[in-house]
Amino acid sequence: MKFRIVFGVFSLAVCSLGLVAQVPDKAKVIAGAERAFEKTAKTNPMPAPGCAVGVSLNGESVFEKAFGMAEMEHGIANTPQTIFESGSVAKQFTAAALILLQQDGKLNIDDPVRKYIPELPEYEKPVTIRHILTHTAGLRDWGSVMALTGVGRGDRVVSQAIALDVIYRQKYLDFAPGAEYSYSNSGYQLAAEIVERVSKQKFGEFVGGRIFKPLGMTKSSWRDNYQRIVPGRAQGYAKAGSTAPWMLNMPFMNVVGNGGMLTTVGDWLKWNAALDAKTFGEPFVKALETQAILNDGRKISYALGVVVDNYNGIKEVTHSGGTAGYQTYLARFPEKKVSVAALCNGFPPSSGEIVYSVVDEIFGPFPEPAKVDGVSVPEDRLKKYAGIWKNDVTRNVNPITLDKGELKLGNTALKPVADGSFMLGDRKMKFVDGSPATAVINNPDGSVTRLTLVTDWTPSAADLAIFAGDWCSEEAQATMTFSVEGDKAFIVQRPITRLALRPIYKDHFATQGFVVWVTRDAKGNIAKLHVGGSRMRDMMFERVKK
Repeated sequence: MKFRIVFGVFSLAVCSLGLVAQVPDKAKVIAGAERAFEKTAKTNPMPAPGCAVGVSLNGESVFEKAFGMAEMEHGIANTPQTIFESGSVAKQFTAAALILLQQDGKLNIDDPVRKYIPELPEYEKPVTIRHILTHTAGLRDWGSVMALTGVGRGDRVVSQAIALDVIYRQKYLDFAPGAEYSYSNSGYQLAAEIVERVSKQKFGEFVGGRIFKPLGMTKSSWRDNYQRIVPGRAQGYAKAGSTAPWMLNMPFMNVVGNGGMLTTVGDWLKWNAALDAKTFGEPFVKALETQAILNDGRKISYALGVVVDNYNGIKEVTHSGGTAGYQTYLARFPEKKVSVAALCNGFPPSSGEIVYSVVDEIFGPFPEPAKVDGVSVPEDRLKKYAGIWKNDVTRNVNPITLDKGELKLGNTALKPVADGSFMLGDRKMKFVDGSPATAVINNPDGSVTRLTLVTDWTPSAADLAIFAGDWCSEEAQATMTFSVEGDKAFIVQRPITRLALRPIYKDHFATQGFVVWVTRDAKGNIAKLHVGGSRMRDMMFERVKK
């Protein structure tokens, strides 16, 4: 069984064989869904939150079941009609709203965003609507930026206006529009705002009137007021560890567009049935599923709010989601006329694993992937590559270790092959000797990840002392104190944030998923402090002068 996280994973579209396009028998679909469902339900001890699972064939819902608790305090069970939070699966509905407005002749997906939102800074190259819908705009994720204040999106009530204010303050992009893919919720906040400004309606009213109502999605709405009572809604839960108790984990936000959709598996299956039937027209579906093409000509799997890919040779259109304690997955296999939806209010189980276990039961077994013949490499050569490797874009570190004669990047083995390179899963990695040594990883989508071998760094108290002080970022509206205590360093923010900084290589520290580093001037003096992460590569801080 194969389960893949959607975000950041790309592959070229693969043409399907004629046999793949055969529509499965209804009895087989139901039986496969039943087996996968029972397997998952039995492996999740109760009482605990759970999931609703739905499967459709040829536009007809043929399987809907649920397990686990929707509300643990009063012992209310999940049912197929239980309403869950969508997470990022909602993005395709936001994209769909803009496609409808394009069909109405009111905008063009390739228009600059500033045509409709002049508050967005004017960058060196224009950011288009297509860029923001395909995560190729270079916009920093507003949640990542907000986290720099010490009070992130899960620590305060966030409105649409607050999220937009964070975005409007960003003077710089992570990369030139269209140059790369980097998942960012900021684009979908802007998309929802464009829908409102162009349609002259509230976002929820427009989507409800143009999509939910015509398709009979009577259980779907938007969490644009987190205090609103929603009859039949499952609460979201989370726990700190496998033996820890379940705790409530709800999204206290009035932010929609990037997520915030409240729905059921049945309503999602109606949506996918409409896409298969081309209810809104063939151009609508084609627009939604048009994959982004980067500036260098590479096609990525992300389209407009959906990922277009293949699973064991079967074309799939998918997206995953996660908000607070909710995690979800929606998959459509248009050639097979099959859709699978899973909505969960806790983890485990995994919504994505449930979906692909259903798919495996219906379409499997699949042939084993072809094996690449390995070669023997002298251990002396392998030793040269063990060490700390810096990602040249994200600056984070990737340790490569030598374990019993085998190189490993993290927990993944590097398998040597005949041409002198190594296989890292389905990616090819080649080391280039030099000073410093470098490595190039060729990804399935044609992109390249470059790593550089660095030396670990153990700064003394005197080394750290020059970092100490207060730092401020106008863009992030954040201040922080670089605090030094002996040979230990911390980021401190009021009232309670205190993050230990772990030195990783010269002038660079790691903490809580972020890399903190400094740049120096020609004389070697510290010029700026920077913070970067997966969805926000470089936020600059200036030293506060006293």
